[in-house]
Amino acid sequence: MHMDRLTEMERLLIEEQLRAEDLCAKKVQMYMSVSRDPAVQAILQQAADKGQRHISALNSMLHEAGFQSSVMQ
Repeated sequence: MHMDRLTEMERLLIEEQLRAEDLCAKKVQMYMSVSRDPAVQAILQQAADKGQRHISALNSMLHEAGFQSSVMQ
């Protein structure tokens, strides 16, 4: 996805979504640490991987528009 400019509202919304994805990632990691069921851990790992892809895509959008993200991968 190529973006030359983001409006201030778009930037704020992307940053808000990044914070939500980061919180979700932290929760998934916590759930993985307490789960002993391999099937549950596999599902949680899939969720963690998907969340990481979301974080990467959102960071990329900000980077392409010349902004620095507060949420790192």
